[in-house]
Amino acid sequence: MEEVDLYLRKSKKIRTEDPRDLLSVQTQEELGRAWAAKNGKRVREVWVDNLSAWSDVTRPEFDKAVSAVLAGEVPILWCAFLDRFTRKGADEIVPILGTARVIFDYEGLDSSIERDRRWIIDRAEQAREFSQRLSFNLTATKATQRNAGKWLGRLPYGFELDGPDTRKLKNSADTWRY
Repeated sequence: MEEVDLYLRKSKKIRTEDPRDLLSVQTQEELGRAWAAKNGKRVREVWVDNLSAWSDVTRPEFDKAVSAVLAGEVPILWCAFLDRFTRKGADEIVPILGTARVIFDYEGLDSSIERDRRWIIDRAEQAREFSQRLSFNLTATKATQRNAGKWLGRLPYGFELDGPDTRKLKNSADTWRY
């Protein structure tokens, strides 16, 4: 029976003993196992990362999963959603296309099908653009809140509440500015 590896990822770092305990990761694994059963494949390995696919953080399980399929240790790498695989766009997808078979289940895309290649690249670029926009929106919103003296969390060291909507340096009349 042909084998398949599953790559699962949860974006926000959550500390648990086993990242496979996370509900979204469990759901991805169930989807992958269902795809394998439907297509007559046996799951060989399940790779799980509990971190961002956008930042420059090292993704050890992703690297192992991609290495395994590129080295021919397993013929297929399955991922529930393309944006779980990468948010870095074509830079991370193109080296795999034409070399290894990757299934993106939700999108119904298979890198071994010629007509899907353009769609895979396009969807990867859309995921990258979404992440860039989200990063910009968050950075701009936080800067606006800081400039207005509003904080999402606790006050930084050396600041005290100077009314319901502003924060000032302790023993200072100067409002902190970002």
